[in-house]
Amino acid sequence: MSYSVAQNTTFLTVASIGQKIISFVYFTFVARMIGVGNTGQYFFAIAFTTIFTVIADFGLGPVLTREAAKYPEKTEIYARTIFWAKFFFAIISYGLIALTVNLLNYSAELKTLIYISGVTMFFDSLHAAFFNVFRANKNLIYESIGVVGSQFLTLIIGTVALLTKQPLYWLIIAYTIPSFFNLIYSRLAVAHVFKFSYHFALDKEILKSFLRFAVPFALAGIIGRLYSYSDSIIMSKMLGKEHLGWWSVPYKITFAFQFIPIALSTSVYPVMSALSLRGRAEIGALFEKAWRYLFTIVFPISFGLFVLAKPVILKLYGETYSPSIVVLQILLISLIFGYLSFITGSVLNATNQQKIQTSLFALALTINVVMNLSLMPKIGITGAALSALTSNLVLCLVGFYFARKTIEIKARNLLKYAGQSFWPAVAMAALVY
Repeated sequence: MSYSVAQNTTFLTVASIGQKIISFVYFTFVARMIGVGNTGQYFFAIAFTTIFTVIADFGLGPVLTREAAKYPEKTEIYARTIFWAKFFFAIISYGLIALTVNLLNYSAELKTLIYISGVTMFFDSLHAAFFNVFRANKNLIYESIGVVGSQFLTLIIGTVALLTKQPLYWLIIAYTIPSFFNLIYSRLAVAHVFKFSYHFALDKEILKSFLRFAVPFALAGIIGRLYSYSDSIIMSKMLGKEHLGWWSVPYKITFAFQFIPIALSTSVYPVMSALSLRGRAEIGALFEKAWRYLFTIVFPISFGLFVLAKPVILKLYGETYSPSIVVLQILLISLIFGYLSFITGSVLNATNQQKIQTSLFALALTINVVMNLSLMPKIGITGAALSALTSNLVLCLVGFYFARKTIEIKARNLLKYAGQSFWPAVAMAALVY
């Protein structure tokens, strides 16, 4: 059974709201209970292994979604081949995690946290393959259930670990156990809905074909993750765990709101992929609707939280996190451009412009790293926030330029939609202030 873009966006958005609420409450509890330094290590261990998830996926997930959406009669053989390919890539990825943490010479405690988090990455990569099948068939309800369920289980395990004063690594295990159960759940869901068999079978021709498509996705994914987390890696070597703790709070707050463009782009991507076979005129109209939806959401979030940044940080996390206030305000402005970039990326990927998208991420990563190396020694985590804002702005504007060359986008409509949301959001923020 398939659903419309609006229905799928609603499913994943509602699930993501639930997941983010649970995650936000849980992280706030963790940050207050374990202190700034331990929060920094906990955050960094998860962030570090997140970089390697793209190696475990190697761009095969988006290609499976795209190709299965185009050719639904081949979904089973596609899915079986990609699942086992990802299994082997996930093993390689875990080996690279172990190698990298030793080369970077992190502390024994941090290494343990990263090793356990790597197991979570392994399970996440595999259950994502099952959910890609549902995405291709425009059915996101099972993934939505899995998102909420796994986060709720994390909350329970992590809370028990905190209240019983277990070692820090139990907070990472709180993600590993739900990820394993999500793998079992997603496998059973695919078997129930599609009657697919996942015995070992690797079609070499399909894999070769998919890998040719996947390389740009893989490169874009690797560069994109480095772009998202390079600041944390640089921070871990230049500033220390307290700064990571201060950085983690505004990062987690702004990241929590990314479920909206993620849900929307996840819903429109297979539709754009299918439309690309019939011509690209309709993609432009879908793009304009997507940006209009995001304008309506992101302006109130960014401007409203901007004026509330100080009380939010001090009331929820305490005085020890006061250096996070300015960083949060900068990242909230950056959030606007980050939202819009999700849709430009979906357009480029759906229309076989993956190489352009990869180049855009490479440009943004370069800007981000250069600015971080320059600003972080001088102004600390504020420099990381300014770097994120600049690189997100470039990614959004240059991405829009190439998207407009690929499909027909009416800039006049976008300006009208932006104005309809911008000025009410400014008025709301002034009233809140």
